Amino acid sequence: MRTTFNIDDKLINSIMKCTGIKNKTEIINKALAEYLGKLTRKSIKEAYGKLDFDLDVREFRNLELQEV
Repeated sequence: MRTTFNIDDKLINSIMKCTGIKNKTEIINKALAEYLGKLTRKSIKEAYGKLDFDLDVREFRNLELQEV
């Protein structure tokens, strides 16, 4: 999808130097993927201890076998 952005040239050039990536599109895609990963990890950390699993390992394995 084509989109127009106003991005600080100094920032893009610094990232290009640090990463060796020459393509601005690749830089934006990588940054978005890394940001999404960060948000996902954050939500997983926030959910830690809030979910109640009452499942035995044997029960879990039986469930896995039933799916196959």
